[in-house]
Amino acid sequence: MIILMKYTYMMEPEKVQEELNRLWDKYQIILENPNSNWENVNEARAILYLTGQVYCERIATEAIERRLPLLKEKIELIEFFNLIDKNSEKLNYLRKDELFVKLEKFYKIIKLYKNKYNKGKFYLDEEKFIERYQEQNPEKDLKIGYRGSFDKNKKES
Repeated sequence: MIILMKYTYMMEPEKVQEELNRLWDKYQIILENPNSNWENVNEARAILYLTGQVYCERIATEAIERRLPLLKEKIELIEFFNLIDKNSEKLNYLRKDELFVKLEKFYKIIKLYKNKYNKGKFYLDEEKFIERYQEQNPEKDLKIGYRGSFDKNKKES
């Protein structure tokens, strides 16, 4: 995560993508290994939480938002997202600004990562993670759900 943060602060989208790919690969190795132990599963949990929820939803968004006032043409965060997501005609004009080009590339990398999955039905293969987690969880009555929610299902005597 430190390397990812470094390249985010330096706004080097290609390096951000390399680091996200490295973390994704490590996450996939843990999920695909039926012999993953509790420590490995918790490493996968950290990758899932930090990249999927903290980094993509908060840190990356804030990194874009903090740089928007530095653009030649000032735009708000929601407008920035909409322009790119809707492939606006205005993009040709905005792409004359080098910083805008970097931010656009960064946003597309983050969006692509956030929506990544590998034969799963949830983003970031969270259902595979939940399955591995339940297999290794020493507290069998504590069930983890989507986005890290917990449900304690103790059988009453």
